[in-house]
Order: sequence, then structure tokens, then C-alpha cells
Amino acid sequence: MARKKKKGSVTGQLVLAARSARTALLHSLDTTEIYPGQDNVLITIGKSDGITLRDLAEKLAVRPPTVTKTINRLVAQGLVEKRSSETDLRQSRAHLTEAGAALVDKVLKAQKSLERRALAGFTDRERKAFRRYLIRVQHNLAEATAEAASEDGS
Repeated sequence: MARKKKKGSVTGQLVLAARSARTALLHSLDTTEIYPGQDNVLITIGKSDGITLRDLAEKLAVRPPTVTKTINRLVAQGLVEKRSSETDLRQSRAHLTEAGAALVDKVLKAQKSLERRALAGFTDRERKAFRRYLIRVQHNLAEATAEAASEDGS
């Protein structure tokens, strides 16, 4: 009697796919000497140069201390400049340096190339559906996280 092959969990497969995508992106950005997660920080700053660190943390869905640590690392690498806000000295704003702006272009090209490879063989309809599914998963998990935080009193 033939045994059925056990199916893995969808979220487990999602984690593996995300890890593979991150690894492939880092290999294609090998010469840029950036750390995981810094690519999205640079892109977000590139889209909103002068963004406050608080707004950056919100857009990236991470905690402010995580953004502060990442920004400090990017400042040390000469990719980002951190300046005090002209209107509120308690806030800092992130600006790309010339080197940071040049790197954003490389990162965007690498991400586009990665997406083409990852979705090779998908029809346009399948790509759109897949993106919608991923957005729904993200929203579902964000809602669950928000509910858990409100129950904990956070």
C-alpha cells in the first residue's frame, strides 16, 4: 500500500521561502557589505528622505530601538546621515548619503531580479493572486499581534 507523503505546514513553507529569498538577495548584494534588513531600511529612506526614525520604525513594522541600531550602523557605514529635526529637536531624521542613494539603486535592481527568478513560470494572474494571498497573511498576522499586545496591556 502506497503511503501518502506528509504535507508540511503552509507557514513553515512560507518561512522557508522567505529565508531562501533573503539568502539569494544577500548573495546578489554580496559586494555591497550590507546586513540583512538594511536593504529595506535604505529603500524606505530613499522613498521618504528625511523620514523620522519613529515613522521609519512604523513603516518597517519594527520597534524603534531596532531602527536606531540599524540607522547607527548605516551611519557608521557612510550610507545614512542622521540629523535632528528642525521642528522638534527630540526627533531624528534619516537622510541618504550619495553612497546610500547609489546603493538603493543596486538593491532595487537586485530585488527586481530576485522577484523574476522567484516567480519564474507564474502567469501574471498567478503572480497577482499570490501577492494578494501574501498581503492577507500579513494582515492576519498583524491583527493577531495587535490583539495579543492589547490583551497583554502593551
